[in-house]
Amino acid sequence: MKTRLLVFVLLAVTLLGFASSVSPTRLPAQENDSITAIPAPAGESAKTAPAKSDRPAEVGQAGLTLGWRQLRELFLGFSSLPMWTLVGCSVLTVMLVIERLTALQSRRVMPRAFVTRFLQRLREGPLDATKVHELTEVCRENGSPIANFFAIVVANSGRPAFEIRVTVSDFADSELFHLRKHIRAISGLAMLAPLLGLFGTVLGMISAFHALSQQSGSGKTELLASGISLALIATASGLAVAITASAAYYYLLGRVDRLIQEMDVLTNQAVALASSDGRPTDTEKKPRRIPALASEQKSA
Repeated sequence: MKTRLLVFVLLAVTLLGFASSVSPTRLPAQENDSITAIPAPAGESAKTAPAKSDRPAEVGQAGLTLGWRQLRELFLGFSSLPMWTLVGCSVLTVMLVIERLTALQSRRVMPRAFVTRFLQRLREGPLDATKVHELTEVCRENGSPIANFFAIVVANSGRPAFEIRVTVSDFADSELFHLRKHIRAISGLAMLAPLLGLFGTVLGMISAFHALSQQSGSGKTELLASGISLALIATASGLAVAITASAAYYYLLGRVDRLIQEMDVLTNQAVALASSDGRPTDTEKKPRRIPALASEQKSA
């Protein structure tokens, strides 16, 4: 809950800071339009007047600036639904990534101190009922995924290694499901975000062409270009969310695979120590007589 609240606060501060830092700037062409033209004296030639071809060059130098008016058209205009959905997808992606990065830490999945003490205790002495109960309680108190695997191994101690591995593999599906939780949702968001961005762009272009059809006189080209450039922001936003979610998805998937491999190695070590064919029996611990020495004693 605290992580979600922190994510919402950071997102709100970022949006407010971005919106306050950018403001709509007036283009030089608009300033020139507000100035009334001064008629040239009759004696001067018309060539001294500034050419109209110089003004578009000044307009092109301003570039694209986003202000309150442009943001209002994006989030309150014709394509507001896809844009607000993209904002929700971005917030949800950040929340899921932070939650998975926290849950998939090595100290949470496989605490090194616990693993070392458990394997060391497993090597000491025989696995009687008291020791099995003690190790089971230790695993239950730890509660990590590797502790759950160790608890199954200890509960089935004394059986052949093959049977213990089969029992652990039956339990592994439900345990590994918790490790992969929310990762598929991140992949779904990565696929959904570009579609939402494209949907917003199509709606924005429909709005731009509709406004162009209602316009009469000059300035239609500038109006169309402004509408299309504003509509393409939805596609860019969708691609940004999709790229971030895809990168996080493949990173988390690789992290889960690495953790599964390490847990498999540690579980096999515990199985070898707890199985009947892996732990030496009391008869195997006794020193065997060498046949050559026995024959020498009989001859003597």
